[in-house]
Amino acid sequence: MPQIIIIRHAKSDWSSFNSDFERGLNERGYRSCEIISRELKKKINLPDKFLISPAKRAQLTFEEIFFSWFQNKSIFQLTYNEEILYGGSKIDILNLIKQNFSGIQTGVVIGHNPVLSELINNMAFKNKKLLPYNLVTAGCIIFDYESSDYVNSNFKDGVVKEYIFPRQFM
Repeated sequence: MPQIIIIRHAKSDWSSFNSDFERGLNERGYRSCEIISRELKKKINLPDKFLISPAKRAQLTFEEIFFSWFQNKSIFQLTYNEEILYGGSKIDILNLIKQNFSGIQTGVVIGHNPVLSELINNMAFKNKKLLPYNLVTAGCIIFDYESSDYVNSNFKDGVVKEYIFPRQFM
């Protein structure tokens, strides 16, 4: 069954004077990534493609969650840094997903709020009661689909499978 996983970046480090784009993760963010990596690995197949915001905190979230999953395979061949995920609209991101995930089994998006919290409400029409109002840091939504032909389906066959977030496992 095709899946799309939407992940908000982990908790960022506000202690330095870096720009918003250059902020890394704080200790809680790193711990959250470890938890999400462990729990997500139990729930999804090995991803076929990643769309990641180029912001440092999103890149670090990606690395901390997924690098250990790809021991003998180059994860970078499956990874695309997308500017739209840093400042684009939900429509831009939906179109990006349609263009990049059609025809694959498992795709992962890592980005930012508030747009991800808006986006998730357009990703499925079944089981929406599981969706949070606000996607927390390192929060993940797993969507299942009957078909990976997202260009034509417009996500109408989507089902919210699960919402996982770090504090569930602490």
